[in-house]
This record gives sequence, C-alpha cells and structure tokens, in this order.
Amino acid sequence: MKPLHIAAALLIAAMWGLNFTMIRFGLDEFTPFAFAAWRFVLGALPVLVLPRPAISWKALAGTGIFLFGGQFVFLFYAMEAGLPPGLSSVLVQLQGPLTLVLAAIALRERATKGQWAGLFVAMIGVIVIARSVDGSASLFAVGIALLSALSWAAGNLFLRETRAASVLSVTAWASLVPAPALLLVSLLHDGAAATFAPILAPSWWAWFVLLYTVVPVMWLGYLLWGTLLRTYPAGKVGPVSLLVPCCALVFSGWLTGEAVGGLRLVGIAVVLGGVALGIFASIRR
Repeated sequence: MKPLHIAAALLIAAMWGLNFTMIRFGLDEFTPFAFAAWRFVLGALPVLVLPRPAISWKALAGTGIFLFGGQFVFLFYAMEAGLPPGLSSVLVQLQGPLTLVLAAIALRERATKGQWAGLFVAMIGVIVIARSVDGSASLFAVGIALLSALSWAAGNLFLRETRAASVLSVTAWASLVPAPALLLVSLLHDGAAATFAPILAPSWWAWFVLLYTVVPVMWLGYLLWGTLLRTYPAGKVGPVSLLVPCCALVFSGWLTGEAVGGLRLVGIAVVLGGVALGIFASIRR
C-alpha cells in the first residue's frame, strides 16, 4: 500500500475502534432504539443530493435491515445489558466466520478447511469469554452481541450485490431503510420524550456522540474503506479489520477503565486468532 493509503487504513481502524466507546457514552444519553433511529436518520441525509444506487431493491433492503438496523440494535442492547465496548468489538468480529456459514447454507458456497478451522477456533474463544463474564445478565449480553454479528453476516450477503455502486450512496440509501421503522418502534417502546430527546432536550454532548457515529464513522469511514477496496485486492484490505477490536480495547481501557486480563484476555486472543485464520484462508483461496 502507498503511505497515504496505509494512513487511511489506520485512521479507519482508530475511528471504528473509538466508535464502540462512543456508543457506550451514547447509551447514557439515549435508549437503544432512539439512538439507532437517529443515527440512521442522520446517516440517510445524503439521499437529498445522492441518486439511488443502481442496485436491486432486495440488496438495498437487505443491507439496510441486516447490516445496519439489526446489527446496531443488537449491539446497542448488548452494551446496554452491560457488555463493555472492547469486548463487544471482539464478539461482533465473528461476522466474518458467520458470513461463511450463511453463504454455505443460503448460497451453497463451499468453504476451505482453513475457513472452517477459523470458525471453530473463534467459537472456542467465545466459550472462553462466556466463562470469564459474571452473572446471567452478562451471558445474556454476550448472546445479544452474537446476534449482532449474525445480523452483520446476513447483511454481508446482500452487500455483495452493491460492489459496483458508490459506497457513500449505498450507505445513505441503506440507512433510509431502517430509520422510519426504528423511530416508530422507539416511539411505541420508549415514548415521545425519549424518542425525540435530541430535539426536545438537546445537549452538546449527546449531539457530539451522535454526530461522531455518523460523520467520521459512517460517511468518512465507509468512503475511505470503499476507496481502499477499489484500489487494492480484498486480501490486502481485509486484515485491517483486525485492527478495529485492538483499537477498541485500547480506547475502552483508556476512557472507560475496561479491564482485560486473565481468562477474558485468553478468550479475546483465541477469537481474534480464529478470525485471522479465516481471513487468511480466504486470501489464499
């Protein structure tokens, strides 16, 4: 990679890694449904100037529902249930191996032994992490985080059909898909005061967190990521995603005091090792 593109890759890892801690802060200001709803309302604003990408409605809806809506609602609820940001970032990386499973089931794609081995190793890591958390609430949060990874994996199957389209355009129009439904669910579940808190009871910190999850994370992050994927083979870009949980663990430890050690550290290392094995097996294939 050129030095400028290496810098872009490191910036992506840092922005997306910090995003998990910012989500933790955001959940102190918003309910999970309201947070997700406003994130996608703001994320969809570029549709006012960007034409709809030349992709099928099926691909657009699937990306919006699973890759965006489902992934982040489950992630927000997992963190609301007590899962710390760094650990959350590790568990959702299982989307890579889970994409392999869904592709094998739904699309009849054949995976290599290395890819299956990566999934097996990663799941051992999840079991180790589950044994390191305390109480039924924490185990419940781990389960919800795995649903987030599964929703992300399902969204990846639809995202494949959008490769030829503008990443920013796909991001904006796919954000438009879950936004109205999430606003309605938030209104019914949380009430009008909580749903419209950014307008009725605005605070600079709440808006800062909300805008961080949209402007650098969604718009700039996806734009840079799409640029790298169009410039280099996926095998060179894919491993960058492994830096995201590493950055998330550093930022969470620094800003929230999340402690990582003992059995949990072993589990994290095993999960990331399994994900890495799957990535490099895919590269070789």
